[in-house]
Amino acid sequence: LEATGHPKWAQRCEDVAFNSLPASMTADLRALHYLTAPNMVLCDRHSKSPGLQNGGPMLLFDPFGHRCCQHNVAHGWPYYAQRLWYATGGNGLAVVFYAPSSVTAKVGDGREVTITEQTRYPFEEQVLLTVKTDGKVRFPLYLRVPGWCDGFKMKVNGRAESIEAPAGSYIMVDRTWADGDRVEVEMPMLVALRTWDKNMNCVSVDRGPLTYSLKIGERMERVGGSEKWGAYEIHPTTAWNYGLVLDEKRPEGSFEVVRGDWPADDQPFTVESAPIAMKAVGRKIPQWQLDHLGLVAEVQAGPVRSDQPQEAITLIPMGCARLRISAFPRIGSGPGAHEWKEPPRVLPTTASHCWENDTVAALSDGLLPRNSNDQSIPRFTWWPRKGTAEWVQYDFAGAETVSGVGVYWFDDTGQGGCRVPRSWRVLYRQAGQWQPVKATGDYTVAKDRFNEVGFETVRTDGLRLEVQLQPDFSGGILEWRLDRAAP
Repeated sequence: LEATGHPKWAQRCEDVAFNSLPASMTADLRALHYLTAPNMVLCDRHSKSPGLQNGGPMLLFDPFGHRCCQHNVAHGWPYYAQRLWYATGGNGLAVVFYAPSSVTAKVGDGREVTITEQTRYPFEEQVLLTVKTDGKVRFPLYLRVPGWCDGFKMKVNGRAESIEAPAGSYIMVDRTWADGDRVEVEMPMLVALRTWDKNMNCVSVDRGPLTYSLKIGERMERVGGSEKWGAYEIHPTTAWNYGLVLDEKRPEGSFEVVRGDWPADDQPFTVESAPIAMKAVGRKIPQWQLDHLGLVAEVQAGPVRSDQPQEAITLIPMGCARLRISAFPRIGSGPGAHEWKEPPRVLPTTASHCWENDTVAALSDGLLPRNSNDQSIPRFTWWPRKGTAEWVQYDFAGAETVSGVGVYWFDDTGQGGCRVPRSWRVLYRQAGQWQPVKATGDYTVAKDRFNEVGFETVRTDGLRLEVQLQPDFSGGILEWRLDRAAP
């Protein structure tokens, strides 16, 4: 923005400042978490890796636990405030970001002026600028027209100005200013929908610079820190798995804007204090649940079919929502609607060790690798252990009949320290004791394919792989599948 002055960069700054930054912190600004996503409905201390790249409690609101974030996040609002106003050519001023503020500067022929700005933008559409000067002075005043704004209106001293104000531009008011001059701006905020073609045709709801989230009840639970500087989990208290029911002919007309009171503490970015909301209609998608890591499961292809009843739902600005759904599946019907598929059930799995950025859930998540060095899917590794004897096992809810397994080894030769193992074998649990199966084939350790071995059928409540890693190397598995048989 400072290099080019282009208004698109100002609009992107607003997007971050209004829709992400406030929800990255608790309302009192004392704790923050590492990542703020469009769809997230559980912020707890448990690692979400590899669903999130970083292991550890990345979603926990913690004053102390996120390394450089504690001091960097404190730069956000001050930097934003420092850049509300800019100097321009012709010794003028530009209102680049709209916010309650005042600026004192030398303009025109060097005379000092103060301009006070009164507004509740981005929640309201009006801005009032008042000039204070000890004498008349001519200078240009620029006002940014946001890219979403059609119908930008302006009055000077109560008189409507006839202006051309295309969206995503600046307008210039070049005149001689006197003490007490007033500029009134109105930026109509219309509801608009964005369809995410690369995210299964889900939709987001915008009004002006604000994007909206489903209103989700929040329960905060202190799990660390001190009473003054607590670390908090936030859990949902209301349902979140809704798709939007939209008017097919005029989707933007599916929402009713509801204005509320301004909060007494001037903190609008909370669920309870949101000064504006929207009423909408949704249907639950029962199959849409948290995944095995506690993350919102990925949206599936839409529009989505749902047999659930229509419900009135409320949307609030994203920045007010620490828990949020803001990329909504779209409810549909007829031949073009898709059934939401139940996600594969991950088998209960334990291991002798798992690296913190990997997961035992990768073994049975149903995501098939392209090759042994497939970095695009979750994996399980024993990293950083090298050359050791390790194990991993499935613990079944009841007795299962199994006659073979297939193991897809992880091997990142040329990039890392994992290789296919030196050897391995399969054991089954019988009366609480581990026994080797009677294999009918060889235990292979090939790359880029499933290594399958059959064995005499066993009926068991647990199956284990015992693995001997190569000297000086670690190892891992991308997928472990079973050949189940009828009992």
